[in-house]
Amino acid sequence: MSQTSTSPFPFSSPAPELHLVEDEKSLRILLAEDNPELRRLLSYVLRREGHQVVEVCDATELLEALAFAIVEGGGEGFDVVICEQNIPGIPGIAVLEGLRASERATPFILISGNAGVHEKARALGAVVLDRPLTVGAIRGAVQRSG
Repeated sequence: MSQTSTSPFPFSSPAPELHLVEDEKSLRILLAEDNPELRRLLSYVLRREGHQVVEVCDATELLEALAFAIVEGGGEGFDVVICEQNIPGIPGIAVLEGLRASERATPFILISGNAGVHEKARALGAVVLDRPLTVGAIRGAVQRSG
């Protein structure tokens, strides 16, 4: 005698990639990446995960977004900052150091290929990712940070 399932799926659970966005915590993420293709890809992945993403491409935009959110109290702050080390205009580690010097514990993900920078960033409480980036690495870093 066979059992009848009420599920529309012929298997016990959907693939891990097909999780419900409502089950995840939605974060407000500041993404600082000057490479437009990589920035679009990262933003797409993060938005698909249900997060709100503010994209910036250089130090001026990055510092303006942080100043507006932190110093001026404009709107919502950021739950996570994702920043590449070589963002035009200021090193990512300098942004992290500035946040920590102002006693901001905002979770920070630094993308860098420099081992010395990795060590310094980790000492300041950042999650560090090396290139080449993977979707899984980004997802994991955001989950650990958020």
